[in-house]
Amino acid sequence: MLTRTLLLAGIFSCTVNLLGAQQRWAPAIDSILAVKQIRAFNGVVLIAKDGKVQYEKSIGYADREKKRQLDMDSRFIIMSVTKQITAVMVLQEAEKGRIQLQQTLRTYLPDFPDRWADTITVHQLLNHTSGVVWYDQPLAFTPGSRYAYSNFGYALLKQVLEKVTGQPYRALASILFKKCGMSHSGVAGQLPAIQGYAYSEKVPGEILTPKDTIPDFLLAGAGVVSTAGDLLRWNQHLHGGKLLRDSSYQAMITAWQHRDHSILGRMGAGYGVLLTDDKKEIGHTGYMSQLGFTTINLYFPATRTSMIVLENVAWKESDLPHGFSFEKDILSLISPVAKENHR
Repeated sequence: MLTRTLLLAGIFSCTVNLLGAQQRWAPAIDSILAVKQIRAFNGVVLIAKDGKVQYEKSIGYADREKKRQLDMDSRFIIMSVTKQITAVMVLQEAEKGRIQLQQTLRTYLPDFPDRWADTITVHQLLNHTSGVVWYDQPLAFTPGSRYAYSNFGYALLKQVLEKVTGQPYRALASILFKKCGMSHSGVAGQLPAIQGYAYSEKVPGEILTPKDTIPDFLLAGAGVVSTAGDLLRWNQHLHGGKLLRDSSYQAMITAWQHRDHSILGRMGAGYGVLLTDDKKEIGHTGYMSQLGFTTINLYFPATRTSMIVLENVAWKESDLPHGFSFEKDILSLISPVAKENHR
């Protein structure tokens, strides 16, 4: 009888804690999203703990002209959040012995025209320390000596993956998404980017529908299409040990170099992810004004909490701090709570 009483008390306590978090977060996040002095929020927000949704909301239009609303199943191009998905593909092939992280690009692409393929390694491409700029251009610095963000580096990783597996990147992504139960995800060109349109700011207050399509070289660095719910499933699989051996995962979340992020501050650079030095915050932002998407996916390991915000409006790059204003305010609310719950 005592055991049953203690068990019920524990369940009640967990339920109260969960409801308490919901009650704290919901009004505060609602207030953040209601702010329109700088701009109106147009996207979706999902906060979950242990895979259980604590807050979700969609606001704004998928199609402004037809006044069609976004919903929680709306698809977005997740921009640079894509890189952690590509990094997992590379690490899975490394676990199979098909890729060695310290081998050079030339090992896997023997006919690659640039001589620097003899110098840069897969490891350096994964953590943005290769110094690559573009085809036929010299390296920006000695490989491994410092950090420089490179979408082109992930285009090269796409070529390596396709070479060693004999499969196109889209097919590899589909296999991975199926494993994670991400039934609404794919790569640009497989699925509609969004159930509507993406929008970009031309000048303050003037929003246009972007006409650019995502080029092939950006697919492995910024081309995955997904939903908030599918990104939650991704976080559960990646950080729950369902996709990589622990040694591979630890390499992925190692701060090989550091960068000063305009939104997150000083962050360590892992394989396709950014992280605080104490590893209490792991994830990435995504942004490309000409494509019209603003994204953030952060995970707090201590409490297994996910924060996912997807927008189909992108401000001009000069206004980027304003562009992530909602995300920053939600992060300031969620991150201290996650740390407080851990204590």
